[in-house]
Amino acid sequence: MLGRTVIKFVTAADRRELRYGLAILAVLLALAARFAAVVLTGVPLFFPTFFVAVMVAAMVGGLGPGFLAVGLGAGIAWRFWMAPNGGWALETRESVQLVMFVLCGSLMVVLVEAMRVAVRSGLAAEERFRSAQEVSLDAFVILEPVREAGKVVDFRWTYANPMADSMRPAGVSTLLGRRALDVFPDETGRDMVARFKRLLASGGPDDIDVRRVIDGEERWIRSSGVRLGGDLAVTFRDVTQERRASAALRSSEELFRGVANSAPVLIWATSARGQADWFNQAWLNFRGRTLEQELGTGWFSGVHPEDQQAGLEAADAAAARREPFNVAFRLQRADGAWRWINSVGAPRFDEAGDYRGYIGSCFDFTETVEARRDLEDRVARRTADLQASMAQTAHAQAALAQAQRLETVGRLTGGVAHDFNNLLTVIVGGLDMILRRPDDIARVQRLAEAALAAGQRGERLTRQLLAFSRNQELKLEVVDIGALLDQAEPLLRRAVGEAMALTIRHEAGGASSKVDAAQFEATLLNLVVNAADATSDGGAISIVVEPVALAEGQVADTVPGDYVRVAVSDTGAGMAPEVLARVFEPFFTTKEVGKGTGLGLAQVYGFLRQCGGGVAIDSALGRGTTVSLYLPGTDEAATALPVARSPSRDSLKGVRVLLVEDDAAVREIADGLLRDLGCEVTTAENGASALEALEEGVVFDLLMSDIVMPGGISGVDLARSASAHRPDMAVLLTTGYAGDRMDVAPTDLPWPVLRKPFQVEQLADIASALLAGREALPKKKPRKRRTSAAAGS
Repeated sequence: MLGRTVIKFVTAADRRELRYGLAILAVLLALAARFAAVVLTGVPLFFPTFFVAVMVAAMVGGLGPGFLAVGLGAGIAWRFWMAPNGGWALETRESVQLVMFVLCGSLMVVLVEAMRVAVRSGLAAEERFRSAQEVSLDAFVILEPVREAGKVVDFRWTYANPMADSMRPAGVSTLLGRRALDVFPDETGRDMVARFKRLLASGGPDDIDVRRVIDGEERWIRSSGVRLGGDLAVTFRDVTQERRASAALRSSEELFRGVANSAPVLIWATSARGQADWFNQAWLNFRGRTLEQELGTGWFSGVHPEDQQAGLEAADAAAARREPFNVAFRLQRADGAWRWINSVGAPRFDEAGDYRGYIGSCFDFTETVEARRDLEDRVARRTADLQASMAQTAHAQAALAQAQRLETVGRLTGGVAHDFNNLLTVIVGGLDMILRRPDDIARVQRLAEAALAAGQRGERLTRQLLAFSRNQELKLEVVDIGALLDQAEPLLRRAVGEAMALTIRHEAGGASSKVDAAQFEATLLNLVVNAADATSDGGAISIVVEPVALAEGQVADTVPGDYVRVAVSDTGAGMAPEVLARVFEPFFTTKEVGKGTGLGLAQVYGFLRQCGGGVAIDSALGRGTTVSLYLPGTDEAATALPVARSPSRDSLKGVRVLLVEDDAAVREIADGLLRDLGCEVTTAENGASALEALEEGVVFDLLMSDIVMPGGISGVDLARSASAHRPDMAVLLTTGYAGDRMDVAPTDLPWPVLRKPFQVEQLADIASALLAGREALPKKKPRKRRTSAAAGS
């Protein structure tokens, strides 16, 4: 140990200044030793002490310091001791001694440097070895044999790394320098010495697992040794836990195989490459084949050809994602029968998380498939029977609906005939009385006004019927309901009278809807009149407008969405449940005969349905009635409401009008109205004759045509042709009811439509507005050309 320390010291000087300083110091010490020797012995010495200085300088500093020591020693001896009289000249004998010192010293420096390099390399290798052993997880020891009488009787540890030292028995401070039988005096020590003797004799290497009992605990050591000169080098590590884990794994596998082989279900396992590497006994019994026949891809031959592709794709897709899978396929049993198999697989991983393949189980569900097919067949038969029954039910329902329609038509015919007969009585009787005494002006005026009022009632009745049937032609436009209500308020208050209070509430600009403004006013007036009839003097009627959002099923026959709710409430007597259930039926009324047609609420219902809204009634005896109208809400800008103005008849004087009407009586009345307004009128009874009049070159300011006419040319066709060739001519269409005989709705036409019957004021207003809009357009001369009846259609 001391020698190793000295070697480390003398070879550890790396700094240049230190190495050369030590060389000079060695020379000085040699010089001091020479003087001491001369003083003690009286014999003059030249070089012996300097050889020691050269060796020390070369060992500590290397070549440079060594050669420096040679030079200094030679120079000092030459100058101070060998030259006579202090000169530099030497005799032959002294010169030979000086040269030999230089040569021998230089050779010594070279030899010491070689030894120094070898020592330093050995020390570095030893340090690396020790550093590796310090952190090694395996134990490593070096043992030397202990001999007595020439025989090996024991082994002594000369080196043990920290891992080996940590495995020593309790109570033993270290393994270094201890004998094996001293540390392990029991059977473990004897087995250890016997194994080391065999290794020393054979030279090794060996690699064995040995059983050792340390501190009373059984341990398994995996050891490998080799003879190293006369010693032994042995590595070992404790594999007790590994052997226990391996034993537990083997036990677990044996337990699993025992359970799996006794299970009634089919169990399988695959390797990481997807090849089958195990099947339980139930699978082998099911297939009637050996394990060797089924391993790999052998089992796949038993899968039905129609199921192979789909099953493989499902399993491969799951395996690529390392996910469980569930596939169904047909597998051939040992008796050749095809059985439906449901296979469920899950990936398996080892303790390190590495994928090891799949494990899964299968069960036969053929009975389930057959039962399901049988059930599907029975369901199909029952469905066919049910469809036949439903067809019979639908036929019965259709017959019932036809009967109900016939009943409604009967009631409708009776009601309409009754009301129109009353109206015709007033009109026919009045006109008959006028013809009998036409000179009585006052009487003629009174009877004419009564006939006019009866005709207007007939017009309203027609509109009610059309609204009820949902075929009325509506002019839909975005209207601010609150503003429309404000405009109609004077009319509503007159309908209510002064004996009852009328309250109207709404937010300004807060509720707009796309409706026919005129029909909405009529509907609202209808409801207010009904409320007034049901409310005694001193009662109250309220109209409230508010935006609402309806949910599914909140209002019958109304889709969810945003609506404008107009609620008309009264404090009247209310309605009984049996009356409330029939309020929307046509011609159902609780009023006295002659005071109601029974079409009021039916008209309300038809109007709301045609607008895309709905209606709901809340009423009970003794607490009044609330009728809620739900109009579809919209965010579009409301159309400005028309302002009432007096008709300007003078503006139509001299206007040239081409009047087209197939009904002679209506044509005569319209001709008279236009002439009363000062117009110059040319009449035509159909579209073909109107086109001929236009082609004759006569200039007309206004074309007024009925929409529905015989002859193949409708009023719309005529308007299109006339507008194409006479764009400066105004066009006004009229109709009593166009129904389904038009290819476009009246509201979508580019020309205004005047509905029959109409009065002179209505005709004057719309004609004046049309002509006023045409005044700014430049007029063109008409060209004479022939146009077929189908032109422009």
